[in-house]
Amino acid sequence: MQDLHNLGSRRYARGRRIGRAMTPVRRYCRCGTLIARDNGAGLCSVCQGKRRRDCAPDVPAEFWHADAMAAALESGDLGRVVRAYRFHPFHGQPLPQCIMAGWLHVSQATLSRIEHGHRRLTVDEISGFARSLGLSVALRWVPLHEMGEDVDPLSRRSLFGAGAGAALGFGATTAPAAAREIDPRLVEHWMNLMHLLRRHDAMFGPHDVLDTVRHELDLIAVQRRVARGDLHTQLLGVESRWSWLASWLGRDAGEARFADCCADRARRLAQEANYPDMAAYVLMRQSLWAAPDARKAIALADAGGRTRGASDYIRALCALRVAHGHALAGDAASCERSLAEAHQLLPPDHATTDAPLTPWDGLGSRETSPPYVRAEEARCWLRLQPIKAVTMFETVLRIWPKERRRGRGIHQAHLALACSSANEPDRAAAEGLKALDIAHTTRSHVTVRELRRLDQRLATCDAPAAAEFHEALATL
Repeated sequence: MQDLHNLGSRRYARGRRIGRAMTPVRRYCRCGTLIARDNGAGLCSVCQGKRRRDCAPDVPAEFWHADAMAAALESGDLGRVVRAYRFHPFHGQPLPQCIMAGWLHVSQATLSRIEHGHRRLTVDEISGFARSLGLSVALRWVPLHEMGEDVDPLSRRSLFGAGAGAALGFGATTAPAAAREIDPRLVEHWMNLMHLLRRHDAMFGPHDVLDTVRHELDLIAVQRRVARGDLHTQLLGVESRWSWLASWLGRDAGEARFADCCADRARRLAQEANYPDMAAYVLMRQSLWAAPDARKAIALADAGGRTRGASDYIRALCALRVAHGHALAGDAASCERSLAEAHQLLPPDHATTDAPLTPWDGLGSRETSPPYVRAEEARCWLRLQPIKAVTMFETVLRIWPKERRRGRGIHQAHLALACSSANEPDRAAAEGLKALDIAHTTRSHVTVRELRRLDQRLATCDAPAAAEFHEALATL
């Protein structure tokens, strides 16, 4: 009897299973609408449309490497990025502006102005756009535009701010528990990010990037303390380079004590990493800050040049600084000997690079290019023969890279000082106004300091141009 009961139970259960298989399961959308059997999305057509309007779709990594999209990202123009996204072949057909505007939570009219470069954007807005569109690893947004284009410079600056934080790749936000958890690609990531921050500083000055550098420097230190072996050494070099970047930015932002601490840290880390070029480079730069103490400036630069293992490039930069120290002391003969030594150390066909990928690459390469070497020579003659310096600074400004706007402002101020020393007060004031115009953008402490020196020299001048410069400087 028990066996018959069990057999009946099994047949009943089998019948239930067959019945369920034959009866289609009803599926409902979250809105309560019955979903068709061939709908694999789990949402009704109305909710699918709403979802497409509310957020951008997930896209593969290859999406960002398509020719048009890659070119738009490389341009640093958010309008081009938005347009390339809308017309990407991934979507099958161009996306209407109204749909993409919904993803970005802006109006269609606003999106149209962004595409045409007529809409100013804040860093927070662009960071939000990056999150909404899913901008991910390996993107390279570099502000390569020149001033005077139709795109608003503020938009380029804001675009950079978002790109540095979100578009340059992965970051390290938590402390690793063990050395094996540290991704070796962080070395290249931080070197690329440093390169990008330096380019932004050259165009807009230090104030927009100094906080970012402080933050990243703390993250690098956390990773370096845990790392072991060759990766530990690499991160020591990275931290040394970033410490020097923080020092330079701090000095140009008027934070001298912070700059000195970071410079000492950079040299200590370079010595620990067995990185003689970096140790010598820091001494060379500290020599510049020693002015007007000529003896100290010469001693620091000479110590950098005698650093064992330093390359000819770095030793050439140290020789230029020694020449500058002799110019401070008024010793023209010694200055010329040091300048000649610097030229002997530089190969005539020396190549420059602006994109180092490891801590050991690219250091000092830009400073040994002809515009920079010529500028250092002009600084020496500014002390010794101002008339000669005027001609040399004119040459420097003709060949100076357009994207290095902060440096242009400094050399423009030096040209004004040279004109003042050469008894050309009217031209000195006119050149000073040009430098002042750049200083309004870069807010460079060095440029402002040199312009105040010029203002003191023009204080006794009765020329109308001198009065105009004085009034303009007061508004800075």
